[in-house]
Amino acid sequence: MPDEQRPSDGGAKAFDIVGGVVGLLVFIAGIAMIVMVFGWVRGVFDDVDAQVQDVRSARIEAQSAAAAAQAEASAAAASEDAAAGDVVVATPNKGPTVADVGLTVGLKMLGLLVLGWLGALVASRGAQLAGAHRGKRA
Repeated sequence: MPDEQRPSDGGAKAFDIVGGVVGLLVFIAGIAMIVMVFGWVRGVFDDVDAQVQDVRSARIEAQSAAAAAQAEASAAAASEDAAAGDVVVATPNKGPTVADVGLTVGLKMLGLLVLGWLGALVASRGAQLAGAHRGKRA
């Protein structure tokens, strides 16, 4: 009897079971990769929010320091030396620009998009592998 007509033996069934298990493991690995990428994307947005909050708090501190210096200057109008010591000096163009921050966030998002796409490909391949071995029952 030719090999195609011979009933499947135990080795073929074991191969099908192992193939299905490997397919499911690859699928789970792909899903884990996608979940990790979503976590990293959230981290990028949290970092941007933290930077914005730092800028806001620094601006509020500078405004309160300027108000305190102005109050001291009006209280001690006779003493010009004391008021000159509390002057806040602005240093423009010393921090990152909006373009720098936008470029950094954009590149991070592009990298995470590629990683998410690769995770989806891995999950898809695992599902195909598991499905291919699941349907081979004799």
